Parts: sequence; C-alpha cells; structure tokens
Amino acid sequence: MPSLRLAPAAPAPNLPVIDLEAGESKTVGRGRQADVVVDDPGLSRLHARLSIDDTGQLAIDDLGSTNGIFVNGTEQLSAYLVPGDTVRFGRVEYVVSFADAPGVSDAPVVSQTILRRVSMSQAPKVDRLALEALLATSREMMAFQDLPALLDRVLDRLATIVKPDRAAILLVDSETGAMIPRAVRPAGAYSSVSEFASSTVVREALNARDTFIVHDIRMDPRLQQAASVMLAGVRSVICVPLLGRSGPIGALYADKLGVEQFAPELAEYASAFAGHAAAALETAQLYDDRERHFRATLEAFAKAIDARDRYTAGHSERVTAYSMLLARHSGQYADAFETIRRAAMLHDIGKVGVPDRVLLKEGSLDPHERALMQAHVTIGHGMLEPLPFLGASLPAVRGHHERWDGMGYPDRLAGVDIHPHARLMSVADSYDAMTSGRPYRGALPAKEAARRLRIDRGKQFDPEMVDLFDALEQEFAALYQEPDAAAMRAELLRSVG
Repeated sequence: MPSLRLAPAAPAPNLPVIDLEAGESKTVGRGRQADVVVDDPGLSRLHARLSIDDTGQLAIDDLGSTNGIFVNGTEQLSAYLVPGDTVRFGRVEYVVSFADAPGVSDAPVVSQTILRRVSMSQAPKVDRLALEALLATSREMMAFQDLPALLDRVLDRLATIVKPDRAAILLVDSETGAMIPRAVRPAGAYSSVSEFASSTVVREALNARDTFIVHDIRMDPRLQQAASVMLAGVRSVICVPLLGRSGPIGALYADKLGVEQFAPELAEYASAFAGHAAAALETAQLYDDRERHFRATLEAFAKAIDARDRYTAGHSERVTAYSMLLARHSGQYADAFETIRRAAMLHDIGKVGVPDRVLLKEGSLDPHERALMQAHVTIGHGMLEPLPFLGASLPAVRGHHERWDGMGYPDRLAGVDIHPHARLMSVADSYDAMTSGRPYRGALPAKEAARRLRIDRGKQFDPEMVDLFDALEQEFAALYQEPDAAAMRAELLRSVG
C-alpha cells in the first residue's frame, strides 16, 4: 500500500517533510513533544494529528489549536485528505502527495527554520505606520542622489516597524562574492558579516531567493553552533535577499537578542523595505557601471589627443591628477570632484581641430598659427556642448587659458569672472606644461616651475590657487618625478571623486 507525504507547497528546503505509512499517526506542532516540529508561532504546541488507517485513508484532526487547520483554504476540525489537497497549519502550507510521486524529494529536511511567506486566507491588517514609512521611502527612491543616506533611512524606518536589535543592508561584492555591509544599525556596530550574523543565514536566504526567518535559534541545530550567533546572543533572525534583474545583489538582515522573537507578519514588512533597498542598490550599481564606462571613454579620448604629439603624451592624465590634488585640499569642491575630473581629462580635446603643421611645429608660432592653437579651447567647448552630462565641465574647458589679469583667451575674462574650476585647472595645466619637454626647450625642474608659478601670482594665476599650490608643492613634485609617480597619480584619481 503506497505511503503518503505532506511536503511544502513551494520550494522550502528548511521545512520538514512529513511521511506516513499505513497504520501510522503523527502529531504536528511547534512544541518539542510533537512528532513533527514546525517552528512557526502560528502553530500551537500540539496543533494537529495526521493518521493513516489500514485502508490507506489519510485523516487530519485539529488538536484544539489556536489558529486552526485549513484544507484547500477552508477551516476544518477534521477532514480526510487525498493527494493534491493543500493543508495549512498556522502560516505553513503543505501539499499531499504519494511519497514516491515524481519531483518530490525522498530526503526529509530536519531544520526547524521557516523559509517562505505563505499566503493567508484573510488579508492581514495593514499597519499605518509601516505603510507611511514605505510610502516615504518610495518617494525618496524617485530622486535619490545619496545612496548611503537612503539606505540608512531604510534601516531607520525598518526599526520603527520591525524593531530589531541590530540590522544591516549587505551588498554582494561582484568580484569576490563576499557580503559587504553598506548600512548598519546601530551605526558602527560591526564592519563585516562575520561579526554579527551566521553566514548560514545569509547564504540560505540568497540560495532560496526567499525570506529566511528563524523564530527561535535554539530550535535550529545548524545555527546553535554558529559562533557569531552564540557570541552575540541572537534569538530570532530575519534575512531577506535583495534581488536584482540578474539575481541576488545583497541581503537585508535583522535580528533580536535575548528572549524576544519576531512576529511572523514582520517578515512581510522586512521584505517590503528590502524591495526598496534592492532597487536603490541596483540603480546605484547601474549608475556606477555607467560612470566606469564613461570614465574609460574620457580616458580614451584624452589618450588619443595626447598621442598626436609625443611631447605631450600623458598630459591630460597628469593635469587631471594635479587638478584633483588641488580640489581635494581646497575644501571648496567636495561636490564638484567629478565635474573637475571630466574637465581636466578633456580640457585639450579641441586640439583635434588644430592642424598638425601648427600642433607639431618645432619652432615658435607666428600670430596666425598662435590664433589657430588658441582656438582649441573654443573648438573643445563646441564639441562637448551638445552633451548635457558635461555641461558643468564646460566653463573650465573653455576658460583654463584665461588669466587673472584679463590678458588670457578666448574671452579675456579677469579675476573672479573666471570660473573657479578654470582658475584651479590653469595652475595644474601650466605646471605640467613647464615640467614637460618641448621641441624648443627641455623640461623645467619642479622647483623652477614652482618659482615661475609664484612669480605670476596675481598676474596669470589666481593668488589663492598659487597659495594652495605652495602648500602642496612637495606633493606636486612627487606626482611628477618620483619613480612610481604614475602609480601615485592613478591611486590619487581612484581615491578622489
């Protein structure tokens, strides 16, 4: 006579599978005295009895449970079951089948952890505070610019509803696969996953792509031995995978310490907040990817410009490094690093419109040739102007050859009428020009270049920018002439902006 099986209605490797043979009877509940222990607060300690008589008829009886049993969505005190029926104890839903039916695992899973959110026969009561918090986060998602601040607010709002003792939003490192905390509550409580959560919890949630909730760590044998969990005194855990278009990108983790446990419905709210976090992280990742590709394109443009003249090879990269050094130490441009980076990298792009006979001429330029050379700033401005994402960089591209005394080009601007970024970049550009060799002269020593910058303080250059250079002269020299100067410049550009 075939045996019967009750298996989770959806893939849930951490719920027990219930097998029964003819003449066998098993009790189901969350108490240890039950034959089948299901760790769900919605179950009574002894919730129901399953039994098969000698004819193979499977019956289920309610043992006086608080939340009842539901067969095919209808509450029953007792009922006969046949393969294909669904049974719900509390929030956990099972399907009846023959034990040897195709697609049903023969290996029961012994963990007591709940790993899915079953549908309810009645809509749960909506928490007004939770709804308001979710709506507020949704509004912020529409126009967020500060990802860390947004993720912190997600955790703060989660705390008002779920009330965890600790919580974190984790991101999967695309290169190493490690989980990196991106937001943590309480702030500064930990810096790595191993410091606060068993990797089992996070791994199970990511693998199953579903909410992982442990109501009581003491009932899960795998987590009882987790050193991080035991050390922290964790009692209850919720972990929700953050799913992107191509798969898991991170996780939202929350736990309670001591004796308190998470109520089952809180997993739903955690999942809703996790959805916001996932959208923010994926959007930020797409933005980062776009920025990386864009920067690579700018660098390729700059190298193509520099390659036309072997005497200026690497000029754009060096000017960018010097400009970022000045910007970082000025204290005025924290919000403009990327704008300055783009301007410096592309400041000479207009030289593609300068004839080779002028650009590569080894002698001095006549007035006509000088006018053609000076036109590179307006040519570059015109080339980049149609690109809206470069709009903030255009004043520096156009104005980096203006002079403080008004004798520069192309617009003969003077003093503070010159854009601040252009004034900053003028110092960086001139320093590199003087310390680079030319057909008509050799490269000047770093000290001589610095001396000439100071001589032209208040004439060619903004006095404040020259004063800032004075404070950074040794760092400029190191980026120019140290044996590992190229690596130092690359590291500077990675660390700024």
